[in-house]
Amino acid sequence: MSHAIAADQREHRRLQLAPTIIRADIEQDGKSREGYLINVSLGGAFLSIADPPAKDTTTTDLHMLLPWGIGECHVQARTVWEQTDDQERAIGAGISFIDLSEDASNQLQSYLDRFKELSIEITS
Repeated sequence: MSHAIAADQREHRRLQLAPTIIRADIEQDGKSREGYLINVSLGGAFLSIADPPAKDTTTTDLHMLLPWGIGECHVQARTVWEQTDDQERAIGAGISFIDLSEDASNQLQSYLDRFKELSIEITS
């Protein structure tokens, strides 16, 4: 594994994530499907979906409705790994968000901040 890839993977692990489930509409190759985003961060998420996009798929459009009045968020993503076995794990793909717009980045950060606030309230 190259040093650049290893450094990129370490950076993704450091990103704040929200271990929640968000319904997402996925558009790829002219087809629309529904999936669920799990463990969302600014860098990406796990996309739980019956037929995950193939690894290194360059463009998948995702539309999600973020709670707490944050609104609809549109991002593009690529698949970085697939999980296709059924050994008590969700079937889907690890996705990386690409070229986040400023609006999408702000919306995701607002979502993560609000999730963090709520988790502190619950555990306090």
